[in-house]
Amino acid sequence: MYALSMIFLFVACYAFIGWIAEVLYVLVRERSLQNRGFLTGPFVPIYGFGAIAMILLVVPNFHNIFVIFIACVIITSTLEFTTHLVLDKAFHITLWDYSDRRLNLQGRICLENSLLFGILGLLLIYVLHPAFVALLVAIPHDVSIAFAWTLVGILIVDMANSVRSLAKLRPVLKEFSGTLAQTHDRIEHGVIQLEDSIGRSRSVGSHADLATHADLATLGRLAKAFPRARSSKAGAEQNPTPAA
Repeated sequence: MYALSMIFLFVACYAFIGWIAEVLYVLVRERSLQNRGFLTGPFVPIYGFGAIAMILLVVPNFHNIFVIFIACVIITSTLEFTTHLVLDKAFHITLWDYSDRRLNLQGRICLENSLLFGILGLLLIYVLHPAFVALLVAIPHDVSIAFAWTLVGILIVDMANSVRSLAKLRPVLKEFSGTLAQTHDRIEHGVIQLEDSIGRSRSVGSHADLATHADLATLGRLAKAFPRARSSKAGAEQNPTPAA
């Protein structure tokens, strides 16, 4: 069993590696550099938590490569589905949507991605993690602990800031339909009107005063990182529930 500081270090480092993987994927596919992920910093927490779940739950208990693959698929798919559901219900945003892919579940996960994450899980367990552990052994224990807590501190502050911004923007995201980019532009326009004519346009200001420039920056960053991201209301309007 790993010490708590090492678990934190694994989460932070694999979240960083996941961010690199996302950036490279978009660079190859779209020929553009984008700060991918939910956070401001170079971390994608879902990769960190998925990696540590596989390290703690799969590695000690399974030895057959096929069973390990299935376990990785189940763990990563559950984590992706849960993350999507929480963002949808808590903040009214949909960052990704697999509805146009075959064999998807509510657009939150799809077989294609789940199988890919299973393969990445095998790469983690058999190649990446053993090499990473061997590297940590060469680092003085006190240094690795200090590094772990520093990374975790940065990660926690970044996550708290992003969650706080989305929580403040939640009423707007609940009311407006459209992509996050469109919602960002609407709020930004409201802020400009509010600053130019204080008290004269409360219909705009009532939403604008909910958001600081930092909150708008968070929304704008998410809109750039996930160009197809939208408010959940937009998704409900585009895919209405069939009548019984």
